[in-house]
Amino acid sequence: MSEIVANRYAQALFEVAEERDAIDTIESQLHIVAEALNEHEDLRRVLMHPQVSSENKKELVNKLFEDQTGLEVLNLLRLLIDRKREAIIDEVLEAYTQMANEKRGILDVTVTTAVALEKQEEQDLAERLGQALGKKLSIHVKVDKAIIGGILLRIGDRLYDGTIASKLAGFKQEIKVGRQG
Repeated sequence: MSEIVANRYAQALFEVAEERDAIDTIESQLHIVAEALNEHEDLRRVLMHPQVSSENKKELVNKLFEDQTGLEVLNLLRLLIDRKREAIIDEVLEAYTQMANEKRGILDVTVTTAVALEKQEEQDLAERLGQALGKKLSIHVKVDKAIIGGILLRIGDRLYDGTIASKLAGFKQEIKVGRQG
């Protein structure tokens, strides 16, 4: 649910950024805000705390970010605070970045493996995927031991699952169905 809401806010901000020819500027300003919240846990706690008034939160945001961000990002932060949606700032940034990359012709790809890839393996994978898709890629690599082995690719909004865990789950389902029939 929060992803859908975050997409709406990101879309509105992106449209404003396009009109003002400030896509990159606003993206970097959103990164500044997200990094500050991730680096300073106390700041995040204050902004997310339900007993801190909206006015105090907006005052804090203004003091911290008015010199580092433009009016568009400050207005977004104020709006999120007014609507009690401060917790989706990271999701808004992620959605905005995807929109900006799409506009630039860059495709976001998330690669999940059971063990960390070496830099050369990442580069080879990025090169082969880029050639196969005919696009520039922005690759994000994640490690998740739960997939056991293989690779999980998220390209845009599509998911390609070549993991051992999913194959085992498929076999398990086939066995269940086979036993019942």
